[in-house]
Amino acid sequence: MAHFQPSSSPNTALALVLPESTMEIIQPLRSFYDAAAIKWPPHLNLFYPFVHPSAIESVSEYLTEHLHTIFKVPLSIRFGSVEVFGGGKKRPSFLVLRPDKESEELIQDFYELLGREFPEVRNAVTRKEFKPHLTIGQVYGGNEGKIFHFQEKFKMLCKAIGEVEVGLATMQRVEGKMTYVRTWGVKEYPFTLSLECVPGSVVKRDTWTYKSAAYDSGDEGSENHEDREEEQTLNKWERVNIVEETKTAGRSLTLSTYNVFVDTDNTKNQDSRWWAICKKLIASNSTIICLQEVSDGCLAMIGNSWEVRQKYPYISHSPEKPLLRLRNCIILSSVPFSWEEVSTDIQGRSICLAKFDQFGFYSTPAPIESEDEDAPGPPTAWHPLIVANVHLPAYHTDEAVKLRTDYVGLVKSHLDTNYPGNPVIIVGDMNIANDTSISHAVTHKIITESSGAAYGDLFPPASYADAWLVSGEGLEGNTFDPATNSIAFENAGHGSSIPIVPQRYDRIYVRLQGGDNLLIREARVVLDTSVPPSSDHYMLTSKLSFIDSSKQPTPETLLSLPQTALQDSDLIELLKSNSCFPTPAETALRHQAVASLTACLNGLPDLTTAPENSSDTTFTLRLVPVGSFGLGTYTSTSDTDILAIGSISTPLFWRIAKQRIKRFRGKAADSSSLTSSDALSVKIVRYVDATIPMLILLIGDKIRIDLQYTTAVSVLSNFDTIPFQPLNSPLWNLTVPTLKKLQAWRDLLFLLSRIPNLAKYRLAYRFIKLWAEKKGVYSSKFGFFGGVHISLLLARVAMLLPPTATASQLIAAFFTHYSTTKWDDSVIFMPGTGKVLRYQRATRDKMVILTINTPVINVAANATIHTVHTLSSELEKAAAKFELDATFSDVVGSFGDDTSKEIPIGVNEFLGGYNRYIKVDVQFWGLNRQGGRALVGWVESRLVGLLVELGRQTPGLDARIWPGRFHETKAQQLEAEEGADGEQKEEKKEEMGELRGFYLVALSPSSKSSQMTKEEKRNGEAAFAAVLRNFETAVTKHKEKYDPSTSWISVSCVKPDEFVTEKGNTVELDLTMVWDGGEADENGDGIPDDEDSEEEEDPDIADLLLDGEEAEDEDDFFGSLRKGSKKNKNASAVTQKNSGPTAKLRPSHEVFNRLKWDSKYDASAYVIGYEDRFRGVLEIGVDKWKTEMSDEEFVPMHRVVYFKERKTGEMLWDREKRIDKIFGSGNTADGKKKGKK
Repeated sequence: MAHFQPSSSPNTALALVLPESTMEIIQPLRSFYDAAAIKWPPHLNLFYPFVHPSAIESVSEYLTEHLHTIFKVPLSIRFGSVEVFGGGKKRPSFLVLRPDKESEELIQDFYELLGREFPEVRNAVTRKEFKPHLTIGQVYGGNEGKIFHFQEKFKMLCKAIGEVEVGLATMQRVEGKMTYVRTWGVKEYPFTLSLECVPGSVVKRDTWTYKSAAYDSGDEGSENHEDREEEQTLNKWERVNIVEETKTAGRSLTLSTYNVFVDTDNTKNQDSRWWAICKKLIASNSTIICLQEVSDGCLAMIGNSWEVRQKYPYISHSPEKPLLRLRNCIILSSVPFSWEEVSTDIQGRSICLAKFDQFGFYSTPAPIESEDEDAPGPPTAWHPLIVANVHLPAYHTDEAVKLRTDYVGLVKSHLDTNYPGNPVIIVGDMNIANDTSISHAVTHKIITESSGAAYGDLFPPASYADAWLVSGEGLEGNTFDPATNSIAFENAGHGSSIPIVPQRYDRIYVRLQGGDNLLIREARVVLDTSVPPSSDHYMLTSKLSFIDSSKQPTPETLLSLPQTALQDSDLIELLKSNSCFPTPAETALRHQAVASLTACLNGLPDLTTAPENSSDTTFTLRLVPVGSFGLGTYTSTSDTDILAIGSISTPLFWRIAKQRIKRFRGKAADSSSLTSSDALSVKIVRYVDATIPMLILLIGDKIRIDLQYTTAVSVLSNFDTIPFQPLNSPLWNLTVPTLKKLQAWRDLLFLLSRIPNLAKYRLAYRFIKLWAEKKGVYSSKFGFFGGVHISLLLARVAMLLPPTATASQLIAAFFTHYSTTKWDDSVIFMPGTGKVLRYQRATRDKMVILTINTPVINVAANATIHTVHTLSSELEKAAAKFELDATFSDVVGSFGDDTSKEIPIGVNEFLGGYNRYIKVDVQFWGLNRQGGRALVGWVESRLVGLLVELGRQTPGLDARIWPGRFHETKAQQLEAEEGADGEQKEEKKEEMGELRGFYLVALSPSSKSSQMTKEEKRNGEAAFAAVLRNFETAVTKHKEKYDPSTSWISVSCVKPDEFVTEKGNTVELDLTMVWDGGEADENGDGIPDDEDSEEEEDPDIADLLLDGEEAEDEDDFFGSLRKGSKKNKNASAVTQKNSGPTAKLRPSHEVFNRLKWDSKYDASAYVIGYEDRFRGVLEIGVDKWKTEMSDEEFVPMHRVVYFKERKTGEMLWDREKRIDKIFGSGNTADGKKKGKK
């Protein structure tokens, strides 16, 4: 026992001091939150004040001599909880770490022993009880929510510190700072503020990744399994060792920014909100995501999501370590990166700068003059991409504007000084209000005029390109919209002195200095449809591409940039007035429909169940959008095209798809209780047995989805890298049928990665499609332009124009270029593929527009002499109007009132502009509506052949078909419907139940007619009559397509006044689409519900999946699944073919191989009947059939109709009747199905 007088002034202390090894994790937080961080090392006070300063040396000597008899030091302790001391309106709340129970008892014992050793000091203590604690910081004015977030943060600190050995130290205040006098069990070390809290300092940071390999393996039978489980709770994240990455010029990336919002007022629903944020991150196809306002809890949930980790394996901050601030800037990435943090003195904010070595460009310095001609030139320099993730100060006051200006000045200064030649992107929540709000603030004296002008100087257009202003589309770029976001509405009034209106707070800026090689190709706002929303901000996403000079078109091949006075703003207004943009609600519903289909086909019960939590995900499946939906050019009426890529055979997939669709439960799209997290219902409309089979679905009773499937295991195993694969990658060494199915997706990926400005491209696409629809030249099945044609033609123009081209210039260039194209000898293909063109133009090709990837296909194969002539004429008219500076409305035509917008402008000109027309009447009155649809599809598929024959046989005529079906409307019917709304008219037409329509082909003398003799004209008239007669015979002789008891087809040549059968009736386009859809396999129409197997998947299919087997390659869709046919009570009244299951038929290639190679057959004695696109069924000997795709006479096997004997004409195999006398499959010779009696 020693007798030392206690001190009344806080100038000495006896404390437990943490070792220097803990400074790395503790000191940043103390520096940021604890005012005493620079005065004290991390410590737990035992006695403070301690003894008089004059006695501190004596006490230290005493402890050195007797401490070993009092207690053993250092003490091994753990921190187990966080407590809040004090606090009030004007007093700060102290946040401290408390030792766990065992450590608490240990320290209390030590405290009691020291109290006995220094009784005078112990007696001077005025506090009631001793609570050992480590002070981390003080919080001023913290509400419960704010305190809660800090408690969560410091709980993570407890775990991060772990078990630590603390030593004893006597300390004395010298010049306001506590210094060591003597230490026991701990070495003295200097303590200063962490660099993170020193303004202007630059701290090199670590990038982190998840150590999945270390914890996904291990011996479950190990004796130390429980210990290992304990170890797994920590240290799952490791620092990334940044290695030299491959530097490839011309790469593309997608960059997103998202303020996830820290809610300090409501902490109850934060877990569900953070999970919703995780789902948005998973759904985003970004390369880099910059997040703002990330809290510890949010980061922990992001780190715990294996789907987020899989998609973004690299992260700027470890989810296991506490973040420095309450609101933090975080970077997620699919590629490695290094980063640094620049501290500022502005509200404790920092600048997060990341360097991505994989993205950038090469530059060659100016050559150095040298007399040696052979001396090597200067080396090329690689300039990697720099991304600055920032969060600017909020509010609209003069002080806030100054803080914002100072902060941005520090950002730009650091970047200009340290990265002058690099491509730089500054991204984040800028808190920059829209121009109208700034004007309001200046007008109402909320801020001064100088403050208002300062907004424009933050990122001047001369130095920085605003991604939204360059390539934005959709809404007005507002990422903070109180009108559509309930959280934004609640927060809009907090501290705001301007009107509550949508704001474009989140922005992406590209620095022009060093960024001239970086193209901004797209910018869009990703709306949040979840209820409640996951944040008060929406995500902003931008696609960017670096220019690869080696892949750019040469100056000789570039198109000249048109000079036009047309403005994109006028174009947008025109497109809006014609409903060419889907509404945000329609877009959200379409994405919800795709999510519902994905869950359904993956065997998930709803949208919330993760795949790893389902026992039904027995095979790998990916769904990718293609067509207009994938390209982003779809409208409200567009179908959604989806390609499914899986690991099982095609027949097996269709069988499983049917069963899973039958048992999937979802809501209707118009349900009043529908939320964004609800699944929509999935119904089968029909199955189309085409070259590439397709399942037509109706999602939520509203969204139509056309689903195709292909098996591609190698693509699945490398799915995430597919967008970065070159066209000649070994991954594409697949079979030709598989490549054909993948082609639409592969071509889409090429377009998305190469089109310079996707937003301008999409605007131009929508206008060209609108023009084609209004002029009657939009329908690929009739030989005109379709969506694929416009996509490829416009993409080619976009790639041959400078990247700065506006949408208006793209449109003008499109019409100017293609109006002068000589289609009869031109081959349109995509530049920049690096492939040698190997397409041999056939004589039947009147227009050639080639796909991008192998196998190369002419998408304009349906074009005829007449459709090409019509297209060229319309293109020339439009180009002439552009040369006269016509407006967009002038080019498309006058629209009239709102009720006529669906009617194409050119239809009236078409109906009244010719003297003669070919009229093809089609009527159907059968009970099976699918039979009517099949009839319509059959007739429409033959109309192109009619045009072909007219071109061959009647050179003196020009023919123009209107790509639509007309119908006759009675005068009294029009009067009765004048007062009915559109929906009632639609119902009335559907109730009619009969198809009565006709197609029109307008006729006019061609330029050759004036040079024809009278005899040639007479011969032409006879040939014309023969063409019509032969066409009518061809479409009516096909008994499987045409049944005279329920159908009627007539072909005639009429005058305009002969369109109608009764005077006073009018001709209208049939827009009901009741009879549209084309031919379909009737086995897929009206699928009967098999109630016995509705709840359980077919065990045979489950066995196939588990055993890894694949079903045989067959085209029969539902026949093999039905356990028994259910007779229709009204079957006697139905004259159409039964829609029940059909017996399996051996495929045509197997029959061919038997006849060709089996020695008991003579190939020359048999004939193959195959279907020609234009001339119907043709015949060729089996011995002369060509099987090599490179052969000019090659015909795909799916066009084979029958095999028969040459002499007797006996049918050996018939696809339509499903007869097979070679193998004995299919039906019997009389057409009856095989089966047990």
